[in-house]
Amino acid sequence: MTTSRRASAGPRRGKRSAPAREIPPWRPLAVFIILLAVVYGLIFFTGSKSLEPKLGIDLQGGTRVTLTARTENGKAPTRDQLDKAKQIIEKRVNGLGVSGSEVVVNGDNLVITVPGEDGDQAKTLGQTARLFVRPVVGQPIAAQPQAPKPPAQPAPNADPQAEAKKAIDEQRKLRQAPADADQARLTQLQEQMAKIDCSTQTRDPLAGNDVPDQYLVACSEKGDAVYLLGPQIIDGRDIKTASSGTDPQTGEWIVTLEFNDKAGDFWAGYTAKSRGTQTAFTLDSAVVSAPQINEAIPGGKTRISGGSQDPFTESSAGDLANVLKYGSLPLSFTPSDAETVSATLGLSSLRAGLIAGAVGLIAVLLYALAYYRMLGLLTVASLILAGAMVYGIIVLLGRWIGFTLDLAGIAGLIIGIGMTADSFVVYFERIKDEIREGRTFRSAVPRGWASARRTIWSGNAVSFIAAAVIYVLAIGEVRGFAFTLGLTTILDVVVVFLVTHPLVVLASRSAFLSKPSVNGLGAVTEVARRRRVAAHKPVPEAEGSVR
Repeated sequence: MTTSRRASAGPRRGKRSAPAREIPPWRPLAVFIILLAVVYGLIFFTGSKSLEPKLGIDLQGGTRVTLTARTENGKAPTRDQLDKAKQIIEKRVNGLGVSGSEVVVNGDNLVITVPGEDGDQAKTLGQTARLFVRPVVGQPIAAQPQAPKPPAQPAPNADPQAEAKKAIDEQRKLRQAPADADQARLTQLQEQMAKIDCSTQTRDPLAGNDVPDQYLVACSEKGDAVYLLGPQIIDGRDIKTASSGTDPQTGEWIVTLEFNDKAGDFWAGYTAKSRGTQTAFTLDSAVVSAPQINEAIPGGKTRISGGSQDPFTESSAGDLANVLKYGSLPLSFTPSDAETVSATLGLSSLRAGLIAGAVGLIAVLLYALAYYRMLGLLTVASLILAGAMVYGIIVLLGRWIGFTLDLAGIAGLIIGIGMTADSFVVYFERIKDEIREGRTFRSAVPRGWASARRTIWSGNAVSFIAAAVIYVLAIGEVRGFAFTLGLTTILDVVVVFLVTHPLVVLASRSAFLSKPSVNGLGAVTEVARRRRVAAHKPVPEAEGSVR
């Protein structure tokens, strides 16, 4: 028996397993500081240096544009047509980076509300975007100034839809001819080119209502030239994608189009046999660009440029690319004048809400300081760093994707920050549980962390899944709430792992901060001491017992 005890107590022969190498706590802290510096470096050294996030409609007001639907036959649009148009316009809103906007069906109209004071962007969302590629017949001519005409007075009890249909039919007779039209009819169209009114103040009745398989007399988008165009050779719905950018050689802004396979093959053959001719890209019966074909364009990709006289700007190229990318609307719309929408809350209400949130946060921090003492100070430091990171990211998202912060988004931020404080409480309570078992503060930290991090992972995973589901299924302001809630949930994990835990580890290695009177763990340390005393105290024997 003695030999056995000595053998078991002696050193084992062979290789020993190397202990797990602990990561120094200053490393994750340095990673977080670097990330925070990168965020604010992007704020100050890219774009504007403003630290103000973009605000939503309820906090800063916005612009409202009403789009009145028009049908070719003059009848009222169907609900399916309006719903489809709403879906396409909502996609265009996202493509233009207009966050926090609303698109509502109101009778036969669509009402678009976007944050900010500029209504031009909202007006472009309702373009029908009927894009056709048409060959240019003959030479374009300069648009002649037309004498101003008095506004037409509608007849008593006239039907607006019937009047619109009548205006479309009249323009078709004057400016369109069948594909098999003879030379005499084409001559009439050429004569009509000098008489057409290209004034940009007057909406073209054929905008979005032309017959693509016929000849067309059309103005340029700026109203400075008139073209005679042949029947369309490619439909805009054959566009696979569209994007804006600059020409690497000239630096001019262009729109790059990519056709689908069938249209791309046709375009390659057409450009190969049409060198030296002009081909027009028409958008809503207006010529956006009429470049000359200099060579064959294989691969299904081509470019639209604004021309040397009127080149594209970054804004106009981006608007056109996004409108084309998201397809044509099933209806033609007439936009009304943009009207300003005042903020429903205003700056005073926002200020009052922020003050109330600050009072609640200060109360939580005071309670943490009174209950956890030194650990409460670590809570304060972690929340300050978390708030700085969240704010910087929101400012960047406002620049990059047009994210706007509204009241619902602020509610998501407050709830997310509250969940971050809850993660701290879980961690600290696990440490106190270990100290109650008789361990020191230094030995309780790694054991408490091993238990707490599983709970923190699980709780944040559930919160993030809930935020993702709400974001996918909800619409409007509720999506802003879900977005900020999911963002703060992710940052909760980052802050706890990269800031809070390393700070607690550093505190546990400090002789001063490890004192129970300093770190706020004196009560649980006393409980552990009493348990040890009770465990080693002999139990008195009962009188008259038999041994």
